[in-house]
Order: sequence, then C-alpha cells, then structure tokens
Amino acid sequence: MTESINLFFKTNKQIFLIGFMGVGKTYLGEKLARLLNLEFHDIDREIEKEAELDVNDIFKLKGEKIFRELESGILKKWNKSGIISTGGGIIELQENRDIIKAKKTIWLNPSWQIIRSRILNSYRPLILDRSEEELYKLWDQRKELYRQCADIEFTKSSLDDLIQLLI
Repeated sequence: MTESINLFFKTNKQIFLIGFMGVGKTYLGEKLARLLNLEFHDIDREIEKEAELDVNDIFKLKGEKIFRELESGILKKWNKSGIISTGGGIIELQENRDIIKAKKTIWLNPSWQIIRSRILNSYRPLILDRSEEELYKLWDQRKELYRQCADIEFTKSSLDDLIQLLI
C-alpha cells in the first residue's frame, strides 16, 4: 500500500499541507510523516522558535501583520524535506502563494461543519475576535486561494482516506 506513496515522496521531497484552521494539517501531517518515516515540520512552530513567543502571543503583542511577515520569511528560506504543515492564512500573501504553487501541495478541505466543530471553542488568535459568521466568510474567501495553490484537494478528514487518495 505505501509503495506508491513512498515513490510519490521520493520524487517530491517537500509536501506542503494547506487549509483553513482546524482542518487537521498538524494532526494528519504528523501521522502521515510517521507512517512514511518522513520528517514532519510545522511552520507555526518554526515561527514560535524564531519569535520566542507562541502564536497567540505574537498575534496579541505584535499583530497579524508581523506574524505574516515572520511566516513569509520562514517560507522563503524553507529547505527542509518531509511533510510541512502551514498556517491557515499562509495563502493570504501573493508571494507565499507563488512559493507554495511551486511545491507539491495538498489542500485539506473537509466540510465547514467539521471545521466549525473543531475551531469554535478553541483559543486560536483569529477566532477570539470573530463571530461564527465572520469565520465562515473568512473560510469562504480563502477557498479560492487554497485552490490556486493545491495540486491535490482532500475533502475528507481521516488518515486512511488521505492514504487512499495518495495511492
């Protein structure tokens, strides 16, 4: 089963996972990397290391603009191979979309109902100041940007389904 996936990853050293917050980029990325014996990287964790602050504190103390600048800086110099989980808003900037389009990219895109159930009671910085309606609009606005960057769209939410798609 994993032979065809391993071949896929041998020819694509970096696989980027994009999608809205709560779609499972970190969860599925870690599991997929473990299954395939690949490195897993989370760009948000790299931002936290560089800023010496967690994501929520960066948003609170420095604002979204500074967070996006840190995110772009890390993406521009990215050279690590494996499965790479991105932040949900990484596609907001054209320069980031241009970089991501040049990579092999999987868009994790489950239904709004699944996303909603995962994010509404979380402490993500973009959720704290937005209503459910505003979050839905943000998701809806970003969908076309994700679509532009993706080689593969994954509309389910389980690891088994993702493996079947990649096979």
